[in-house]
Amino acid sequence: MSYAPSSGLPMYVVLDTSGSMEKEERLLNQTLETIYDTIDTTPQIKEFVHLSVLSFNSQPHVVTQMTDFDSVKQLPEVNCSGRTNFGPMFRLVRTCIETDVPALVDRGVRVLRPVVFILTDGIPTDAEDLPGDPWESHLDDLLDSRWKTHPHIIAYGFGNAQEHVIKRIATAAAFVAENTGDNSSALRAALNGFLNSMVASAAKRTLEVPEQVRGYRSIPLDYID
Repeated sequence: MSYAPSSGLPMYVVLDTSGSMEKEERLLNQTLETIYDTIDTTPQIKEFVHLSVLSFNSQPHVVTQMTDFDSVKQLPEVNCSGRTNFGPMFRLVRTCIETDVPALVDRGVRVLRPVVFILTDGIPTDAEDLPGDPWESHLDDLLDSRWKTHPHIIAYGFGNAQEHVIKRIATAAAFVAENTGDNSSALRAALNGFLNSMVASAAKRTLEVPEQVRGYRSIPLDYID
């Protein structure tokens, strides 16, 4: 008897851990625990969602690799410092997808298009730190439609994040916090939005994009028919 391969959704949570997020460091680490606890206690999510967590400041970092959940024995902690360089982060996301998707296929998973959730409170500092290497070019490489596994991106901006930057990054949904002076509440709301999307996606076995997130206003995206 043959069995149809199970479907799976690669999810990447990308957290801004620049110096401006230092006050939220404890909250970020608590939230990582909540995310993984939710996966661990919800078999439907555990089977469908393949999660990796990345962080970025002056350089990007893989916090947890996309691996079998049971092999994650202890979550590393994120630390907030440095600048807000977007270009290296986009390069790392593409590198991870190039590795992770074939690995899932080799395991017999029918892989849906990856989705990337980006949470940032800052303005890109690439022009100052990496002159002559615009972050937009690396974003365009990540979203290149000629690349079969280019991801959907859902972006949340709060604090000093600029609306036009969030809109430029996002392809599926873009949100900007209404109260830019309360990073803690904005971060909690964004992470709740991610959790809700993860739960809904697992229930329907397809990407469910949040339409509204409490404390945020949605930015209309431009589509070319």
